[in-house]
Amino acid sequence: MIEVGKKYMLKKIKGIKNFDTNYYKVIKFYNSDVVICENAYGERSLFMKEFLIDPDKPDEVYSDLKLDER
Repeated sequence: MIEVGKKYMLKKIKGIKNFDTNYYKVIKFYNSDVVICENAYGERSLFMKEFLIDPDKPDEVYSDLKLDER
Protein backbone atom coordinates (compact mmCIF):
# COMPACT_ATOMS: atom_id res chain seq x y z
CA MET A 1 0.00 0.00 0.00
CA ILE A 2 1.33 3.44 -0.97
CA GLU A 3 1.38 5.86 1.97
CA VAL A 4 1.98 9.60 2.43
CA GLY A 5 5.40 10.42 3.88
CA LYS A 6 7.10 7.22 2.71
CA LYS A 7 9.74 6.89 -0.03
CA TYR A 8 9.37 4.70 -3.12
CA MET A 9 11.27 3.86 -6.29
CA LEU A 10 9.71 3.83 -9.75
CA LYS A 11 8.89 0.60 -11.54
CA LYS A 12 10.77 -0.21 -14.73
CA ILE A 13 9.26 -0.48 -18.19
CA LYS A 14 10.22 -3.65 -20.04
CA GLY A 15 12.38 -2.96 -23.07
CA ILE A 16 13.55 0.47 -21.87
CA LYS A 17 16.73 1.06 -19.92
CA ASN A 18 15.93 2.96 -16.75
CA PHE A 19 18.85 4.41 -14.85
CA ASP A 20 16.63 6.24 -12.36
CA THR A 21 17.52 4.94 -8.91
CA ASN A 22 16.03 7.90 -7.04
CA TYR A 23 13.58 7.59 -4.22
CA TYR A 24 10.45 9.71 -4.33
CA LYS A 25 8.68 10.76 -1.15
CA VAL A 26 4.90 10.84 -1.41
CA ILE A 27 3.75 14.32 -0.37
CA LYS A 28 0.01 13.89 -0.90
CA PHE A 29 -2.62 12.11 -2.92
CA TYR A 30 -3.84 14.11 -5.91
CA ASN A 31 -6.78 11.78 -6.48
CA SER A 32 -7.38 8.05 -6.01
CA ASP A 33 -4.85 7.07 -8.71
CA VAL A 34 -2.26 9.88 -8.69
CA VAL A 35 0.24 11.01 -6.05
CA ILE A 36 2.44 14.09 -5.73
CA CYS A 37 6.03 13.12 -4.95
CA GLU A 38 9.24 14.94 -4.14
CA ASN A 39 12.79 13.78 -4.87
CA ALA A 40 15.90 14.46 -2.77
CA TYR A 41 16.47 17.75 -4.64
CA GLY A 42 13.03 19.14 -3.78
CA GLU A 43 11.64 18.66 -7.30
CA ARG A 44 8.01 17.59 -7.35
CA SER A 45 6.40 15.18 -9.80
CA LEU A 46 3.04 13.53 -10.37
CA PHE A 47 2.96 9.75 -10.70
CA MET A 48 0.21 7.23 -11.00
CA LYS A 49 0.33 5.02 -7.92
CA GLU A 50 0.77 1.93 -10.11
CA PHE A 51 4.24 3.19 -11.18
CA LEU A 52 5.62 3.18 -7.64
CA ILE A 53 7.07 -0.03 -6.21
CA ASP A 54 4.69 -1.11 -3.47
CA PRO A 55 6.54 -2.49 -0.41
CA ASP A 56 3.73 -5.05 -0.02
CA LYS A 57 4.61 -6.37 -3.52
CA PRO A 58 8.42 -5.96 -3.80
CA ASP A 59 8.69 -8.43 -6.70
CA GLU A 60 6.58 -6.19 -8.96
CA VAL A 61 9.45 -4.03 -10.24
CA TYR A 62 8.09 -3.86 -13.80
CA SER A 63 5.13 -1.79 -14.95
CA ASP A 64 2.36 -3.26 -17.10
CA LEU A 65 2.75 -0.25 -19.41
CA LYS A 66 3.34 -1.24 -23.02
CA LEU A 67 4.65 1.30 -25.50
CA ASP A 68 3.35 1.18 -29.05
CA GLU A 69 6.12 2.14 -31.46
CA ARG A 70 4.56 3.41 -34.64
